Amino acid sequence: MKKILSIILVFVAVASCTDDFEDMNTSPNSPSAAGSDNLAPVFTYVQRHAFAETRFNTWRGNLIFGSRFADQWSFSFAGTWFGNAAGFSYNAGWTDAAWDDPYSKVSANLVALLDGTAEGATAEDPAINAITRVMKGFFYQRMTDQFGAIPYSEAGTGTAAPIFESQQDVYNDIMAELGEAITELKAVGATHAYAGNDIVYGGDVSKWIKAANTLRLRMALRAKDAPGSNSDAVISAAMAEGSFLSSNDDTFSVDRDYTNANNLFNGYSDIWWTWDPSPAAQWVLSSTLVDALKTNNDPRLFAFAQPIDGGTAGNSADYSGSIVGANTDYINANTFESFSKPNASIYSDQSDVMSSLVMTYAEAELLQAEVALDAGNLGTAQTHFTNAIQGHMEYWGVPAADITTYLTDPSATLVAATAFDQIALQRWFAAYTYGYEAWAISRRMNVAEQLGFDSKPASGTGTPGFANTVGGAGNVLPKRLRYSSNAVLLNAAGVEQGNSLNGGDDAMTTKLWWDVN
Repeated sequence: MKKILSIILVFVAVASCTDDFEDMNTSPNSPSAAGSDNLAPVFTYVQRHAFAETRFNTWRGNLIFGSRFADQWSFSFAGTWFGNAAGFSYNAGWTDAAWDDPYSKVSANLVALLDGTAEGATAEDPAINAITRVMKGFFYQRMTDQFGAIPYSEAGTGTAAPIFESQQDVYNDIMAELGEAITELKAVGATHAYAGNDIVYGGDVSKWIKAANTLRLRMALRAKDAPGSNSDAVISAAMAEGSFLSSNDDTFSVDRDYTNANNLFNGYSDIWWTWDPSPAAQWVLSSTLVDALKTNNDPRLFAFAQPIDGGTAGNSADYSGSIVGANTDYINANTFESFSKPNASIYSDQSDVMSSLVMTYAEAELLQAEVALDAGNLGTAQTHFTNAIQGHMEYWGVPAADITTYLTDPSATLVAATAFDQIALQRWFAAYTYGYEAWAISRRMNVAEQLGFDSKPASGTGTPGFANTVGGAGNVLPKRLRYSSNAVLLNAAGVEQGNSLNGGDDAMTTKLWWDVN
């Protein structure tokens, strides 16, 4: 007889920024409880909040932190709300958003799905259970890459003070879970039962297998130089499986619904347009990103960005980026209109709004390029490298003729001595708009050192110059986020345990386990 489980469900109606702030003050480990046999809506809810977050956390986690720490987007212009290196200097409310909101909305619902679809449960379903394990992997990989040691196995279970587990243990468990989920998914049908509620892959099991294996390889490569890493075995298993995102049709993303007034659905567009025509909440491309694209005449410049006001589309001289983390003098001396805004589809409030990206086909090819490079197979690495560039340019709508021309540029050919840096730079490009991942790539693959944004020495006055972030990022690329003030209040022993596992203070300057270069 199938057992009836008490399933933890958390449905939070997010209608305004006020609701978001109320969520910030709720313990993520004390969810409301209800019973249900129909978990399909929970499946969608988890996907929405894990992969296409509400305005509040898209704004803080993915934009103010991720995309700026990765030096891809900037607020350094007159009229911004986020001058004086906002985010690089510690702000409890913003940091709390990156912790409290995801944990309160996602963790308990993952537990509900896993328990409710397990063998013997009222909603038993091997395919949904396995896919939920994949979603859990994506979610907690993002969380640990921001904070280091985190609540993991006890998160969302109702435990008042869940233990913190090391990043190494979290990584190892996720990679093992992904391997098991792949095995289970290969034994089920082509389409799962919640297809109508699957806003990532529409029920396509084969694409979930590809995503799981690509994530497994992403994590194994990120951890390969970390002490005690088991990456070699995981990389071998992933390559032996051989299923990776294989075209732009496999892109892991969630569509935004521009017709819905609820900020849950609108992401960047809700941030951009709510205070328009004021540029206070808007942003521009960084000088680092613009200059990196210009250096090799990369046509993605014209896809990622718009020309400055009054400029001509397609004329590289009319594209300009702002430095990230600038001092007040620089901000006051430069107008919003003097810099390139992102591609309008990123923040569109119409049907052309861009989906929320989590993983691209280009990344899958670049991961395989790195594996081939490590094995000494430069030719194979080149094949994957070329596939990645072409695929990413096609995704962004770069004209075919421009792609062909770019692929003849020396920068599109791997050179043994610089191949890792070349792959790293393309990984950084491929993560554009998904700041969480772009920031992780910047730290682990030394993109920050390659492009010169690893250090932002305080210059006080004068332009160009950087603000003083001592006490926050310490005038360098942030290494992690501090723990939530709610976590400190409600689980002080757990936070202290996390600090010990991280090997340093609860500071933005403490490196993560895999950040060894």
